[in-house]
Amino acid sequence: MYASHPPGNGDYTVPPSAPPIHSVQGCGLCSSLVAELRHAVQGSDPSAEVDARVKIRRRMRQAHGTEIPFFAG
Repeated sequence: MYASHPPGNGDYTVPPSAPPIHSVQGCGLCSSLVAELRHAVQGSDPSAEVDARVKIRRRMRQAHGTEIPFFAG
């Protein structure tokens, strides 16, 4: 078991309600980041999903002046 796993039997599943995906309509880079995120989610790659979400948050903050809250589950 890893430190990031919750206590219990070691089995862990993603919560049924996925966090929302934010982007700006018409922004090419935002669209490619959302595509990257969707690919990671569909491929069940949690590391790539987190990376994509961080990139989206950073892009929204720096380029669009919008702060996206962390998903609390």
